[in-house]
Amino acid sequence: MPDSLYILAVVAATSGAAYAAGRRLGMRAGLVPASLRRAIRLVGACLLFWGGNIAVGAGVALLVRGLGLGFIWLYVNTDVSVLVLSAVQALVFESWRAQHEQERAQQAQARGPVAPRADDSTGCPAAPGLAHEPLGGARE
Repeated sequence: MPDSLYILAVVAATSGAAYAAGRRLGMRAGLVPASLRRAIRLVGACLLFWGGNIAVGAGVALLVRGLGLGFIWLYVNTDVSVLVLSAVQALVFESWRAQHEQERAQQAQARGPVAPRADDSTGCPAAPGLAHEPLGGARE
């Protein structure tokens, strides 16, 4: 069995076990798609932090070299610890963002429904006050 299939089989087995354990604990199966979307968002945030950390690290290493302050190997920035720390950054940031969204939703619910602005004839919150045309500039 190729290594990649072996790894996928192990991950599938542990995912199945986690699903079964969650169902036994009373977790609803209908929440899995939203959880998967959140996991994909977390992976994306992790990759953004990882790329940013590598870019900043490489820039600092090159700056230190250029200023003659020493020598930092560029490959140090690709150490697995940078990926792990990037994952922690992503988890913290996404948790913060989710709490912010929940807080905003609670505040909006407390205020009640918001009427469209008087200068926004379409009621579109994306661009208040602007005349909106159909896509492609076609007229109705």
